[in-house]
Amino acid sequence: MEERTHCQEASDLAEYKLWDMRKKIDRLEKIEKVLAEMVDQCHAQQGDITCPLIATLHDGIRGTGDHKG
Repeated sequence: MEERTHCQEASDLAEYKLWDMRKKIDRLEKIEKVLAEMVDQCHAQQGDITCPLIATLHDGIRGTGDHKG
């Protein structure tokens, strides 16, 4: 009976790790999508226009409330 208990504990831990990994992958995919869009915007810019990457990063810093812009 003890072996079955250990097996269930291992299964529960593996299920949690799988859920956690899928959650991290989902967050990384969202970050990847935003970065890809930013790079595309950067490549589409022509002339003497503010860099969208720098503007986005700057807006992000101002939006956190941690820094004053």
